[in-house]
Amino acid sequence: MKKAILAVLILALLAGGAFAQKKLEPLMAPGDFAVNASVGYGFFWGAIDVAGGAELVLGQFTIADFLPLTYGAAARASYYSYGSASYRWSYFGAGALGTLHLGLRDLDLPDGLEFLENVDSYIGLGLGYYGYSDNDAYADYGSSRIGLVSMGGVSYFLTPNFALNFEGGYYGYGGGGLIGILFKL
Repeated sequence: MKKAILAVLILALLAGGAFAQKKLEPLMAPGDFAVNASVGYGFFWGAIDVAGGAELVLGQFTIADFLPLTYGAAARASYYSYGSASYRWSYFGAGALGTLHLGLRDLDLPDGLEFLENVDSYIGLGLGYYGYSDNDAYADYGSSRIGLVSMGGVSYFLTPNFALNFEGGYYGYGGGGLIGILFKL
C-alpha cells in the first residue's frame, strides 16, 4: 500500500511539470467536511470489516507553483469479528489522524487519462486505540493499547459531493482494505 501511494505521488509530480500552466484545484478543499462508511475484507483470516469516519479539511499549500496539497484532521474507526459457535475473535480500532490530500481535478490531462480528474488520493497518520478479544472453549483473553494509526486511500468523485472510496488502514494491531462511500457535507 505504501508503494502504491508513493507511486501515485511521484507520477503526479512528474506529470505536474507538463501541466504547470493550468491552475490545479483540490477536490477536498479547505472548509470541506466529509463523512465515510466502508466495508472490507479484514486483515486476519477473512473477517468482514466495517468502518467509518469523518474529516475536516483545514488548509492548503502548493509545491512548486503547480501541485496543490490540502491537509486536515480526521477520525476513523474499524470493527471486525469472525468465528464459529465455539470460537470468536473480535477487533476494534479507532484514531485521530492528520491527513494530506492530492487531488488532480483541474489538470489538462492527455488523452486516455481524463479519469484522473475525479481522483483524490490521501494519507493519514495519528494516534489511536485498539483492542481485541479472543474467546474459545479453552480460554478468554484480549488486549488493548494506544498506538500509531495510519491510513491511505483514493476517492473517486462521481459528483462534487459524492465519491467511491478505497482505503487501507492500520490501527496498531490489525487493519484491512475497505471499499465504501464518501459524502462531503
